[in-house]
Amino acid sequence: MFHLKTGTPFAIVVAACLAGLSPASGQSAEPKVNEETTKQKRVLTPEEKAEKAQRRVCKVQICSILSTRDPHGADIDCPIVKTWRKEDITSILSGGRLDWPWGKARCTTQLKLKRSMLVGAAGPDGITAKLEPHRVSCTLDLESDGQTYDVTVDITPEVTFKGGKATAGRMNWGKVDAPMLAYSVLWPGTQLDNSVNILEGTLVEMVNEFMGNKCGEVKDQLPLRASVTLPVN
Repeated sequence: MFHLKTGTPFAIVVAACLAGLSPASGQSAEPKVNEETTKQKRVLTPEEKAEKAQRRVCKVQICSILSTRDPHGADIDCPIVKTWRKEDITSILSGGRLDWPWGKARCTTQLKLKRSMLVGAAGPDGITAKLEPHRVSCTLDLESDGQTYDVTVDITPEVTFKGGKATAGRMNWGKVDAPMLAYSVLWPGTQLDNSVNILEGTLVEMVNEFMGNKCGEVKDQLPLRASVTLPVN
């Protein structure tokens, strides 16, 4: 089951990169006190600080549309870059008894979201939103010899919303480009998800986490929803 244990966590990391989040909390074990203390004391590298600032700009743009539901304006088209430290990935995946054989991972993509899709997702009516194909590029560190794997995967996510929340979803994995050793590990995980949709719960949780708690983190930067002026009789 080595392919399943390795390909699946990689798929989770890729999905989280697209969402601009850490992998969903449902994939992790109950956090330990010393792990939380370590995270609180963590000092971000200059690279991590730059990535976080860039993602925050994109987050504000998306959350502004979700908040106002204003159909007029530009679509979302912004870069997403996320470097995962090995200890974070290992901690998050430990609850699902999934293995992570590499060191840190750095993933990038150009996130493209239609404004009309975001407005519909935040509304009370049901909508199934299918994103255009996205290519996610990741560099995986090999701790054993100090080298890296460069991996690219194509995904076309699809998410169903009802009442302003995600209720179903699929990642829809496409082409995987990677060195043969990595390919033989990653490809089965993506194909398994295409067959039985094992990451649906993770995807739904990440989307709802973004629309809720993550947008709440930038609420002071969001415009208020425009009030409706009723006609005077």
